[in-house]
Amino acid sequence: MKIAIVGGKLQGTEAVCLAAAAGFESILIDADPRAVASRLADRFVCGDIVREDPQVIDALKEADLILPANENDQVLEAVERIAAREGLVLAFDAQAYQITKSKLRSDRLFHQNGIPAPAYYPAGKPPYIIKPSEESGSAGVRRAESAAEVEAFLSSRPEGENWIVQEYLTGPSYSIEVIGMPGNYRTYTITQIHMDAVYDCCAVTAPCPLSPRQEKDFAAIACRLAELVNLRGIMDVEVIADEGQLKVLEIDARLPSQTPLAVLASSGMNFLSELADIFLQGTFCSKQEDRRRWSVYEHYRRQDGQLLQEGEHMMTQAAPLRFYRDFASSQIAVCDYEDRHDFRGIFINAADTEEELQAVRSRLKEHLKLLP
Repeated sequence: MKIAIVGGKLQGTEAVCLAAAAGFESILIDADPRAVASRLADRFVCGDIVREDPQVIDALKEADLILPANENDQVLEAVERIAAREGLVLAFDAQAYQITKSKLRSDRLFHQNGIPAPAYYPAGKPPYIIKPSEESGSAGVRRAESAAEVEAFLSSRPEGENWIVQEYLTGPSYSIEVIGMPGNYRTYTITQIHMDAVYDCCAVTAPCPLSPRQEKDFAAIACRLAELVNLRGIMDVEVIADEGQLKVLEIDARLPSQTPLAVLASSGMNFLSELADIFLQGTFCSKQEDRRRWSVYEHYRRQDGQLLQEGEHMMTQAAPLRFYRDFASSQIAVCDYEDRHDFRGIFINAADTEEELQAVRSRLKEHLKLLP
């Protein structure tokens, strides 16, 4: 199996690692010669897909499956155009993605269909969370302590910008992925999302402190949302627990970063294998399993002698990454450490018990501080 991954940033890093775990040959395509995932793939093709550079077209034709791993509209349109023209298999649902990439459209979907979600400003009590409509994750997110602060911010923005303002809920955040086609969906291990000071995910853990009933309800919400957007592919659903009720924060119909590798370490299920089955075979070919191991996916960087845990935004500044096993007490590491003092990396570990995993994490932090 040969897969072409279009995009060498954080989603591309996730996809290349999933491909290696599945035993797939990976071809990574990116216009940046120093894309962070450029050294991780079996082969890296540097070229501009929007301009349809010949080496890019040749690489796409060579693959059994094409996976977009980016959120650049021009690149996504080019991948769709080329795949349709050349008769190539594309693991991407452009229609569902257009709905989910807009927080305005997706929030409207929640409220029109009775999906629990945070209340819109001015409903609810302060503080409030302000989010740009067309960004994903933590990009552009800010907190307002009062209605007056919300009004001051909105009045300062240029006309035509779209912002979502909602009540700020303080409960834990969880994520679940759903994969499949209408009438045939699977959901997977639920992960807990841990945020840094700027609302960016700095760690993902599984399993989660949810009751069996909450897990069942969350899976049902994910499948219902998949049906509502007529999903063909993959979508992740993020919720926040508010006084026992799970409220949907956002949905994204594209391969996410962070959670897939945490789910693989915990359950043994590989999202890329599942997508390959759906798009190439028309159905799931593997038995679903959940080993329920305790797993963590986390980011660390060392700078000026300090070890810092931060969200994935800091990984965008990394040098091209390398894949390591048994690195500084981490079972898996994807980092730019090359015998230098400062580094940035992703560290993935799993254990049979929570206590064992915490011991691994403690050893990892101590060893990262002591690296030469």
